[in-house]
Amino acid sequence: MIAVVLFSCSYKKEAIAYPATSTNFCDTFNIRYSVEITNIVNANCLSCHANAVANSIGGGRRLEGYSNLQPYAAGGLLLGVVAHSPGYNPMPKSGGKISDCDIAKIRTWIRNGIPNN
Repeated sequence: MIAVVLFSCSYKKEAIAYPATSTNFCDTFNIRYSVEITNIVNANCLSCHANAVANSIGGGRRLEGYSNLQPYAAGGLLLGVVAHSPGYNPMPKSGGKISDCDIAKIRTWIRNGIPNN
């Protein structure tokens, strides 16, 4: 019994001293529209909101390309829908909420002035 208690205590100390951070890290330092934001939009939004299908299943909202996405980001709609904020229709409709890391990247991009970089 004492061995079990001692082993569990040393395990807890090890977990505290050497936390697993590689899978929990979300880099929001250098967010670029041309890389991080387009990857998020391509993976989660364009199946309904690409220019070719937006009128039929995307509510007419086109998100393909910076000039189409920028007004939704500037007006708060983009962040509201992907973060599932109260008062917004949660997106994507066909799946669950996008990752907290992707939401943080969108939030950072917006806070940085929605640059077309």
